[in-house]
Amino acid sequence: MPSPFVVRAPTDRLDWGALKDRIDLEAVAVALLGEPPGRKGGGRLWWSCPFHPDRNPSFVVDPDRGRWKCWGCGEHGDAAALVMKLDGSTFPAAVRRVVELCGLATWEASPHTPIVPRPVKAPDRPQERPSGLSPADALALVEDAAERLWSPNGVEAIVYLRGRGLNDETIRAARLGFVESARVPTKDGVRSYRASGIVLPWFDGERLALVKIRQLKGARPKYVEAFRDRPRIFPGPEAIQTGLPLIVVEGEFDCLLMAQQLHDVAGVVTLGSAASRLDEDVRRAVKSCRSLFTAHDADNAGDMAAECWPSRAVRVRPPEGCNDWTDVHASGFSRIRYSWGRHLPMSVPWEELAGRR
Repeated sequence: MPSPFVVRAPTDRLDWGALKDRIDLEAVAVALLGEPPGRKGGGRLWWSCPFHPDRNPSFVVDPDRGRWKCWGCGEHGDAAALVMKLDGSTFPAAVRRVVELCGLATWEASPHTPIVPRPVKAPDRPQERPSGLSPADALALVEDAAERLWSPNGVEAIVYLRGRGLNDETIRAARLGFVESARVPTKDGVRSYRASGIVLPWFDGERLALVKIRQLKGARPKYVEAFRDRPRIFPGPEAIQTGLPLIVVEGEFDCLLMAQQLHDVAGVVTLGSAASRLDEDVRRAVKSCRSLFTAHDADNAGDMAAECWPSRAVRVRPPEGCNDWTDVHASGFSRIRYSWGRHLPMSVPWEELAGRR
């Protein structure tokens, strides 16, 4: 936090242009909105929007840029604009409120009675704890499911995975599996329920970090989380390679498919959902990539997920008529490489791929 200073009277004019780069927008937002953010990703903080009914957090604060925006109603601005919209105050009054909230200034009753400024600090957020199955049971589930997938009982799951464009080598490398019936504890550990389907494990090195079950036959919920222990990125941090382009997609199946199709030209990763937080170690690793692309689904949720990544990321949407990259692959075997030939150096030039399309 920059050193605070003292303004001697509320009538003193403040130079917003000189101040705004020193503003701690996170501290201002926490003080004004009255509660910690509901989710965090890419350094950005998310609340339910205070300007319209908002069941899913769509109000994002970017402390690095000093800007905020609601993806639901479109309101946006800087710290002063937030105060003006919430309080209905004038711009000079909003600036004075902002510098007070982030501890950059305080007002004196007189020149002889200084008041020590008290910086506002965002509340600490609780550290994530493991949930779901025990680590031993979760690992046993993954190992048993990987064997069962290739048994007669896993035929339906294999058909589904191949229908998503995945080849057998990719399926085995990702340690995908199939479970007929697993009893999964609720997050509070009080109850449990049964789930069946394709087992999607996340590993961080050799540590099991997350286990999802993708249920089949229209069962709801579509995805069940059976185990969680500090997941960072899928298929793992090793997918981020220094000097290579990095592509970020929305879900695990698209991630595996894109990596299968573009293994020679880029790394491909996913956070698994728009609500996931980009780990600081992963954020540093991302900086070593030559270029960064966000290739989330072609919808509003995909646009919001893409916003969680650093601002240098180039947004690449699936071609018109396709919602995700599985749709792109289904429309033609070379369509993914053709689509990315505009952005990445391919072994076969884009112009030649266009002729083959």
